[in-house]
Amino acid sequence: MTPSTPAGEQQPVANHFLKPDSFYNRIQSLDVLRGIAVLGALIVSVWVFGGFSDQQQNSLLLQSKGWKYRLFGTIELLFNGKMRALIALVFGAAMILFLAKKNEAGMPTATDVFVKRQLWLIILGLVNAVLLLWTHDILFHLGVMGILLFPFVRLSHRGLLIAATLTTLIYCGKNYWNYADDKKMYRKYLTVTALEKKFVKDSIDKVQKGITAKKDTLTKLQKQDTSAWTGRLAAMKVDLKKDDANINAMRKVDYGKIWNHLLPTIQSREAQWTYRIGIWDLASMIFLGMLLFKIGFFSHHFSRNRYLLLGMAFLTAGLLLGWYRLHYQQITLHDYVKYINRHVLPHTFFFPIERAAMAMGYASFVMLFLSIGFFNRLWSAFASVGKLALTNYFMQTVICTIFFYGYGMGYFGRLSQWQLYVFVAEVIMVQVIFSVIWVRHFNYGPVEWLLRRLSYGKSLTDKFRKELITEPAIHA
Repeated sequence: MTPSTPAGEQQPVANHFLKPDSFYNRIQSLDVLRGIAVLGALIVSVWVFGGFSDQQQNSLLLQSKGWKYRLFGTIELLFNGKMRALIALVFGAAMILFLAKKNEAGMPTATDVFVKRQLWLIILGLVNAVLLLWTHDILFHLGVMGILLFPFVRLSHRGLLIAATLTTLIYCGKNYWNYADDKKMYRKYLTVTALEKKFVKDSIDKVQKGITAKKDTLTKLQKQDTSAWTGRLAAMKVDLKKDDANINAMRKVDYGKIWNHLLPTIQSREAQWTYRIGIWDLASMIFLGMLLFKIGFFSHHFSRNRYLLLGMAFLTAGLLLGWYRLHYQQITLHDYVKYINRHVLPHTFFFPIERAAMAMGYASFVMLFLSIGFFNRLWSAFASVGKLALTNYFMQTVICTIFFYGYGMGYFGRLSQWQLYVFVAEVIMVQVIFSVIWVRHFNYGPVEWLLRRLSYGKSLTDKFRKELITEPAIHA
């Protein structure tokens, strides 16, 4: 179903980025967005790779001044969580595109290949996390979500909108749930402190009356309530010395010791984060990507004016929500007790909506610029990166771990914030050049070809083997 263009709105200009590529069976605008998301994600991922820790970030928020604070705040608003959301958005659209393939005689069905592909994607994610030691790998989670959500590709537009809205609201609810646990913990602490004051008052009264009695004491459970809250506050206190142990561990030259140090974090990310947050984090954007694909968003069935209005509206909303989050995060860091006493919602409550709005805004403006036809060489470069998204993703892991970890060059925790971004710019430049050159000679990146080979297994015929080499007519 193709939405009609309202009267008076400008008709889109034909552009090869907006048309399906019959050879690849893909929409080129999705490759552009995928390339932007993969490269943009490194801007935040380098914080973890390079040792720009939460303690350092919170320290800048507490200062609330200076160019370092403004630089961090800008990157936080524009990129943190937004690139992951954009990756999931494109992933949802690509799911429908993949599953819409026609079944060929003698070949497995698209559904069978898709499920097998997702299983191999899970394995690749585990390789990236457990062997290459990238603690924030997303391939594992995308593989899991692809298997969980592919039955929903048949939902109607309304059904997908409801699913995206519901999962986003559940994600908001999960953030509130954690905050509610803190408020409950704080109430228990107040009860215990009030009881302690009563014990002291009673003891004084008894002494004044000359009564000798056994001193009242807290129960074991009450002491646990007290220590739980004081421990929560201690964990939130900004102290740069907390990073020392992690920095020393990451600078060890022994791969095995770094592996032992990172394994608990990897296990927590692949397990706890997935079922507590990841399902809702990714599902909300995957559903939204499916919906946008079905209404023709990525195929330029909207006018330029509509893309412009959507981009402006969503980016404005996302930036306002991001400002709200960072502002109240600063208050939280300064005095969490005051924050809990005065605020019903946590500062992270609207983050799921913020990231969705920002991802939608980015996608809308990219589609607008593609339709106008400006900077086509730039979009071609991003499309090349997007076609090699898996290869570039693994390349980022290899480059960053070798550069930062102790068994490589050992720069973990040695670069300042702005130096990390310079490093990112250099990696992006290398990946763009590599991708542009590669797609001139090959249709698939090395990892993409491997995943395709594993997905089709023995059914991979000579026809598909020949597709690895680029035909000149395609890139003329």
